[in-house]
This record gives sequence, C-alpha cells and structure tokens, in this order.
Amino acid sequence: MSKAVRSTKSEEKTTYKLTSSKLEGYLEVSFEGGLLKSFEICFKQPLTRFQFSAFQAALPFEISDMGRLENLGLEAQRTAAPNEKIALFCKIYEKHVGIKYKVSASDSGKIKTVQVDDALLGHYFRSENFLWKGKYSIGNLVKYYNELRADMNTGGKPRHPDEWDKAYFAKLKGEQVSEYYRHLKSLGMNAIKNQTGSIIDWK
Repeated sequence: MSKAVRSTKSEEKTTYKLTSSKLEGYLEVSFEGGLLKSFEICFKQPLTRFQFSAFQAALPFEISDMGRLENLGLEAQRTAAPNEKIALFCKIYEKHVGIKYKVSASDSGKIKTVQVDDALLGHYFRSENFLWKGKYSIGNLVKYYNELRADMNTGGKPRHPDEWDKAYFAKLKGEQVSEYYRHLKSLGMNAIKNQTGSIIDWK
C-alpha cells in the first residue's frame, strides 16, 4: 500500500511563482513528488552575481524547505495546475450558465498560459462586455484575458479603447466593428482610408 501511495505522489507537480517588490518579474520553482524538478528565472533585468548566488544557495531540494526562499524577501504564490484551473472554470460556468461546460482537448494547453481565480472568473461571467458576454469558453477567456483584466480595473464598465487600436480591431466581428467605429466617432475622430477605401486609422 505504501508503495502505491509513493508512486502516486511522485506524479504530483506543484509550481510556485516568487516575486519581489525590488525586482520586476518573477522566479518559478517546480516540484514533482515533493522534490525539486525545475526552476526558471524570469526577471526583466539580469540578476547580479550576488543575487544569483543567494538564490542558488537557498534553492530548496524539497518542497518543505520553500521557506528558505521566502527568507530572501521573496513572496511565494502557488500556481494552479491546468486541471485545477479547468475545474474552477467549469464550476463557475455551471453556476452562472446553468449547464455543465464541455471541455475541449485544447483547453488544457490554452488555460495554462493565464492565471485565473474566483474573482477574475466571477467578473468574466457577470460583465456586460460584448467581447465575452454569452460567448463563455476557455478559448474566449484566454483570447481576451488582457481585456478582461483591464475591464476589472475600470470597474467593469463596457468600453472600447479611446483611440484606434489595430490589434484590438482585429479581434472584433460583425456588429462589434460598428460599435467600435461609433465609439471613435463619438470622440470626434474621423476615419482615415487608404486608396482602396479600407480604414487604416482614426484621427
């Protein structure tokens, strides 16, 4: 029995993201079966030799020693595994939509690229923003993840950018395009077209 439990635990993977108020970016440390599996340095600026030596000396071989990194002034936050994120999405989807969410084969790969929690998903399903209202899916969530976070920061008020944004425009479809045009026009802007009549900018 003990061997079976040990085998199961060896397959478990836990990842921590460590941040510091003094550095822009993060460190990511992963454990498998409670033992160090990998680590990644993702700070914007390269670490100094002193900083790297301190990190290397504190790097824990076992997950139970994570406190050694926190003693360096790093704040550790556990990163949910893709299956945990999907389970949370399905739970909140069913709560708001009333039916079970059908998970697709590609959802795991998509959702691992973003961070989700109850607050973000709750806003996703309650917001009136046309980019995702009524189009709920993990693919849609990931596609508009940055817009969703911005929507949360503005109090969830449905709005378009107050300037021409080519990347944002490329994501719009059908009536969404007209809504964006009307928004820009309401700000006193005029469409600038190329020789073929296609809109290339608003000024």
